[in-house]
Amino acid sequence: YPNIKNVVIGNSVKTIDDNKFASCQSLQSVVIGNSVTSIGDDAFRVCQSLKNVVIGDSVVYIGTRAFIHCDSLINIVIPNSVNGIGDSTFYHCDSLESVKIGNSVISIGEDAFENCGSLTSIEIPNSVTSIGSGAFCGCTSLTSIEIPNSVTSIGSSAFLSCTSLESIVIPNSVTSIGASAFCDCTSLESIVIPNSVTIIDDIAFDGCGSLTSIEIPDSVTSIGEYAFSWCESLVSVDIGNSVTSIGDHAFNGCESLANIDVDSNNKYYKSIDGNLYIKDGTELVLYAKGKQNKTFIIPNSVTSIGDYTFSGCTSLTNIEIPNSVTSIGDYAFSGCASLTNIEIPDSVTSIGEYAFGLCTSLTSIEIPDSVTSIGYSAFSSCASLTNIEIPNSVTSIGKYAFNACESLTNIEFTGSMAQWKNIEKGAYWHDQVPAKEVKCSDGTVSLR
Repeated sequence: YPNIKNVVIGNSVKTIDDNKFASCQSLQSVVIGNSVTSIGDDAFRVCQSLKNVVIGDSVVYIGTRAFIHCDSLINIVIPNSVNGIGDSTFYHCDSLESVKIGNSVISIGEDAFENCGSLTSIEIPNSVTSIGSGAFCGCTSLTSIEIPNSVTSIGSSAFLSCTSLESIVIPNSVTSIGASAFCDCTSLESIVIPNSVTIIDDIAFDGCGSLTSIEIPDSVTSIGEYAFSWCESLVSVDIGNSVTSIGDHAFNGCESLANIDVDSNNKYYKSIDGNLYIKDGTELVLYAKGKQNKTFIIPNSVTSIGDYTFSGCTSLTNIEIPNSVTSIGDYAFSGCASLTNIEIPDSVTSIGEYAFGLCTSLTSIEIPDSVTSIGYSAFSSCASLTNIEIPNSVTSIGKYAFNACESLTNIEFTGSMAQWKNIEKGAYWHDQVPAKEVKCSDGTVSLR
């Protein structure tokens, strides 16, 4: 129907078929009669001039992609007869400003309102039990939303990149917050997580740069990977007594985080001076990098320094590692740009991947003869490092281990030339390094 502008669907019609009015570029208004019970998939897809739609009181279901890319649609009222909104139903309705959802809708489908960039308000009725994955993703004008007590799950990416969303209250009915659910909600300043929630999934609040504090209730057992990473304004975190697992990088990039407090009844984690440890104190999980301390002394109880533990701690100039420590995790000290001095004790046997990468102020480091392996990119981009001594205990040097150490002019090895040649070395381990040779106990080995 290339030239049709207005459509009134009479009371004799019960179903609007799939694709019935798809790509009717001139269509501006539609009135759907009270006899219609279903609107088919793609029924009004890409009707880019469609401004006004009246949905009759008998419609029960609105199909998948029914109004996708109806770029001129401004308002929509979904009547009380409708019990479900299909996937991508109003996807990319760029001009859509407000939506009223009837009180019979049980589910809001995946991507239902995704990229409705003009949507400023939406009222979700108490009938809704689930908000699908990506349902409001990219609704960049949405400033607030009230989730009713009927909702039990918030799907993955449900509010991803709702960059104007400032606050949200999650009701006590919700038990899980999906992956990336509020990721990149850059204006989100506060959120209340109720005692009903048991899982905070991966990347759930990643990139919420305005969030200043978070209280994780006693009901939560699991915090996913990257759950709160790059929450750059986050100052404090309270962790309840039931958390049994905290995913990798959960608080990565939280450069303002100055205090982590763990409930004393938690059986898996504890906090000492605002830093996070496993319960028995043998692993330092996370140093609160928002602290302004210049020096930190790792307690003697610690045997391992976890992955990313000090990553990005730009204020620290000196860290003391006790003789109890046997392993330094991946990225453990990466990006500690002010770190000038660190002594690795004889107890350490392995240095993880990128462990000291981008420690740009580190001028020298002595690797003890207890170390047997130097990980991938372990000292990569240590721009001020001029001298390194590698002990004869080392059997492997990872790929890019000293890559881009642009001041490294002196490399010494405590063993013989024959021992040096037997070491397993990854590709480009000394790429972009000015040193031309390795000084061994019985001569030199050329690096050119």
